[in-house]
Amino acid sequence: MNRTVLVMSVAAAAVLATNAVQAQGMPSGREPGADPGATRMPTTAPNWTPTAEGAIARQQIHDAGYNGVSMLTRNSDGSWQGQALKGDTYYMITLDPQGHVTQR
Repeated sequence: MNRTVLVMSVAAAAVLATNAVQAQGMPSGREPGADPGATRMPTTAPNWTPTAEGAIARQQIHDAGYNGVSMLTRNSDGSWQGQALKGDTYYMITLDPQGHVTQR
């Protein structure tokens, strides 16, 4: 009888300790000090991912009459440069921040 009570007590203590540890690490779902019904709005506009920006640049180059865009990289000034096919010839091209495509 004493052994059963001891085993049950140890098991109960282990369960309670596990629940206490889990409760400490779980987020409450809202920021401290926020109103319970308040919705948190982002403070900045969403950032475009490099993949999305590259896809937009590729589409602008395609719209300018080029196909087979490759080696597309973005420069620090916001322009893009790469290689694209027009007709049967590959050209080194630049897409400026205003959307104009030029051959180099």
